[in-house]
Amino acid sequence: MVFIVGLILMCALVWFFADHIKKYPAYFYAGSFIITAVAYFIYKNVTMSDFVETYILGIFTKGTLGIAGFYIVMFTGALKNGSKLIKKLMMIRGELSIMSCILMFAHLAIFGPSYIGMAAKNASVMSKSLLVSIICGTVLLVQMIYLGVTSVKAIRRKFKAKTWKNLQRTAYLFYFLTYVHGVTMQATKIQSADKGALITIIAYSVLYFTYVIMRVRKAVLAKYKKADAFKVAKFDKIGTSIAGVLAVALLCLITIPQFSEYAEASERIEARKKEAAELQAMLDALEEDEEVAADSAENVTELAEENASEEASSTEEASSENASTTVDTSNASSSNSASTNTSGSASTSAGSTGSSSAGSSTGSSDSSSAASSSAGSSSASQGSSSSTGSAQAEATRTYKADGTYSASATVDMYEYPIIVTITISNDKIVSAVANYNAAVSDEDYTCSEKAAGGLSASGYSAVSGATYSSAAIQKAYDAAVAKAKN
Repeated sequence: MVFIVGLILMCALVWFFADHIKKYPAYFYAGSFIITAVAYFIYKNVTMSDFVETYILGIFTKGTLGIAGFYIVMFTGALKNGSKLIKKLMMIRGELSIMSCILMFAHLAIFGPSYIGMAAKNASVMSKSLLVSIICGTVLLVQMIYLGVTSVKAIRRKFKAKTWKNLQRTAYLFYFLTYVHGVTMQATKIQSADKGALITIIAYSVLYFTYVIMRVRKAVLAKYKKADAFKVAKFDKIGTSIAGVLAVALLCLITIPQFSEYAEASERIEARKKEAAELQAMLDALEEDEEVAADSAENVTELAEENASEEASSTEEASSENASTTVDTSNASSSNSASTNTSGSASTSAGSTGSSSAGSSTGSSDSSSAASSSAGSSSASQGSSSSTGSAQAEATRTYKADGTYSASATVDMYEYPIIVTITISNDKIVSAVANYNAAVSDEDYTCSEKAAGGLSASGYSAVSGATYSSAAIQKAYDAAVAKAKN
């Protein structure tokens, strides 16, 4: 879709400004460079919606205008000599090539290093289509540099005509690799059920096979232009028809499997979205349970503090009452003793017996009181010991409570989340599971599945060949553990 928009814009630019491009090429080179630099800066520093990033900024950052320029240059060599259109295009063919190279810089600077680095590290687990696309793109970069530089008139004059022409003939390989690079890259996106990628593959294929038929036809007619006109016309008609049939067959051979892949990818993505939604619902329910448990624990703590305060108050009141009773008893005993002393008419033996009896009674009472006090003290000591043991056991826990804890992290570059869930039992991690159903393409899913093999209850070990997925799993695991401790 974006390619078609870019092709329309480039065709309009060439049609309306061909004379100006020929007369003032330096201004158009500078304008192309400024556009490329601004697009690169915006892409790297400005947050925008997916629509703007894909369908507006993407015209420049994805190299769409540059590729469209190359297609126009490509078709220029296939058009019939002497036509008005070819005259207009041939006079700016070199300038348009240079402009197209400059317009590709943003695309190369943004995606080149990351994709080449990805292929160097993860070539063994990458899809074949993406790997082929990266290899073609690397060769195209080299070709683009020397084709663009030798298109500058000042440099072109330093070459012999034959040498320069042979060098420029390698552009046919450039056109072919441009087509292969574009189709294989879009084939990778079809794994994500990208309908625009499917349309772009059809557009690339129609344009390229049309160019091949036109270019071969032009070359054959040029070779046999001195032959019998009737035979040439007949050969031209038959040959073009056969080429057209072959082109249609190749187009079907390339695009029909892509339709099938698109349908399968759509089904897989819908299933994964459903699983991801179910998982998210489960995580939301777990978070709600954690919040309820936290609220309940807070309420229990507040209630315990209130009960402890009330018990402390009751204890203080009881202590005051006991002290008052003791004082009253002491006063009463003193009063009785004084009364006994003043009635001296009682017999000595009786007083002796009463005194002995009272003493015995008092001793028994004191003994009973002491035993009671000892029992109470022992009970209080046991209660204190039990409370201290419980507090110590609570203080030595590694995790705040048994249960499940989950956290997620986003996979860099691919922008999909991986969720890690750990289960705590008896204050130990007994299991750790990664959910990567949000991975849209098969390649992302495979890499995440491979990375998840390093996850266990004892921790995480990074897996080679899945660098970004491994980093996300490690980050999510650490976050889940931190959540369990806080």
